[in-house]
Amino acid sequence: MVREASIAIVAAPKAFRGHTGLIQQNAVDSWRQLGRDVEILLGGDVEGLGYVAAAARAVRLGPLAPGVDGPPRVDDLFARARMATRADLLVYVNADIMLMPDWLAAVRDAARRVAGRFLLIGRRIDVDVEERISLDDPLARIDLLDRVRRLGRPAARVCKDYFVFRREDFTHTPPFTLGRAYWDNWMVHDAGIRGLPVVDITSCATAVHQNHDYAHLAGGRLSAYVTSAGARENRRLAGGSRMITGAAASWRMLPGGRLERVSLPAIVSFSADLPRFVGLSLAVAASGAAQYARQATWRAGAVPHPTPARPAAPSRRCRRARRPDTAVRTSRSRPAVPAGT
Repeated sequence: MVREASIAIVAAPKAFRGHTGLIQQNAVDSWRQLGRDVEILLGGDVEGLGYVAAAARAVRLGPLAPGVDGPPRVDDLFARARMATRADLLVYVNADIMLMPDWLAAVRDAARRVAGRFLLIGRRIDVDVEERISLDDPLARIDLLDRVRRLGRPAARVCKDYFVFRREDFTHTPPFTLGRAYWDNWMVHDAGIRGLPVVDITSCATAVHQNHDYAHLAGGRLSAYVTSAGARENRRLAGGSRMITGAAASWRMLPGGRLERVSLPAIVSFSADLPRFVGLSLAVAASGAAQYARQATWRAGAVPHPTPARPAAPSRRCRRARRPDTAVRTSRSRPAVPAGT
């Protein structure tokens, strides 16, 4: 009997507060529901991480080396994960992604079918989530999957939110900054030029992306993808955007688990997804414009402030008694009305 590949999920969440904290807790809970034989490794030292890690029986990797503009470095996260686990497969996943049981089955199936090193990728499904979802309740999982089926939208092919690879691979990853663009394209591009099978498991694996804003960045989504120092440095380290070769799988998993070679050139696969890519680009630009407009409004002081109440007119007796430069209040004068009442 062939031994199942052991798996360790690796992530570096943001602080667990507000809507970001809520969707990250949903994500970690979904990973825990995959089973006790799936390790969870959480890097960083952000607010709330200790509580969430303890609840999920996760291993904490400790503080991570920062990238050029603050978020952790990819290479340090990968290196610490290798030291913390003996699992056969490492799974990097963004901390807002909920993974369903069929995702785990697809990963294990691919690991059995592909000898040697490989890279597994897949497209996410975007859906709005505003509440805590406890997947301990089977009905909650059914409700979530029904919502994904009815309201979810597949993301553009260039959006890659998880990578599965052999533990001994990707030791040469450059010091990319997490949460910024281009490093995900490099992962696929690098595997391709090294001749590794890049397998798209989308058709068999459900990965739910919980929609969120980018209010933590001054330039919104545009900053994360294009204008920030981290995005610019990632592009330099990747040798370019790698937009086309970084989105092309060489194999795909068909329903039922059979693997089929992708014969189309990368540019053709990219072009087939062009409408979604254009939509993503417009959303990124709109996010940046809206965030910059809000920042400009705040800096210009255009946000209205409470207007102080005008002092009440003194009584007739008080007006006779007052000196030109002194306001006198008597027992019969009416007190000023406090601002805001």
